[in-house]
Amino acid sequence: MHPDEIETIAQSRLPLMNPVTAEMILRAGELAAISSGDNVYDIGCGNGTLLSLWDDAYGIRGTGIELRKESAAAAKRAVDEKGAADRIQIIEGDAAAWEPDEQSDCTVAIGSAFIFGGVVPALAHCEAITRPGGSIVIGDRYWQSASVPPEFAVQWQEIPTEYGLVAAARDLGLRLRAVIRASPDDHDRYESAIWRQCIRWLDEHPSHPEREEIEEYLCKIQDEYLVYGREAFGWAIWIFGKGAE
Repeated sequence: MHPDEIETIAQSRLPLMNPVTAEMILRAGELAAISSGDNVYDIGCGNGTLLSLWDDAYGIRGTGIELRKESAAAAKRAVDEKGAADRIQIIEGDAAAWEPDEQSDCTVAIGSAFIFGGVVPALAHCEAITRPGGSIVIGDRYWQSASVPPEFAVQWQEIPTEYGLVAAARDLGLRLRAVIRASPDDHDRYESAIWRQCIRWLDEHPSHPEREEIEEYLCKIQDEYLVYGREAFGWAIWIFGKGAE
């Protein structure tokens, strides 16, 4: 089974595909100073939840880019159902290859830095498509300690420490405005939701020829999280400001 298919099974039904809450998403918009009419790009928008929340709260214009077919379709349905198609566009495609016609007022990459090979290259991409004076909202994992066990660091070389992430952002001319940190309980809820989705699929497909792959995936992600992930990884949303030219 293709990794994208497994990810779809594990996460496609989740409104928020990261250890965040709607309250955290709205707080991020507030800290990024989002206002009516702002042009927002959501890189790897998933089911379009952030764009919907920000549209309701702030009245944005938005574009979401999502490679996974099921998630992009769900985001489009959500936009159509709320009558926001004149304000929000969902593009099914590779965000790394997408080139916007204009710079954004705010570029968002929550849980999607892997598209660019990690948080640091994702920051560079977001900076390039955000106007001077705009904001970048990026959410992802970070090492909670600089002393990471080597066997873990080798597996996750793209993950920075929080200090390393902020230092890289400063090198790009960005200033850290605020941070919103997921709690351990937030992370537990998110990981548990993924496990439940996998178990649900297994219950619904007792004779599927690739069932064993989902069983292996479920055990793998549970072991990773329980053995070291919960202790080693933190998860946060960082709000950066891009200097005016």
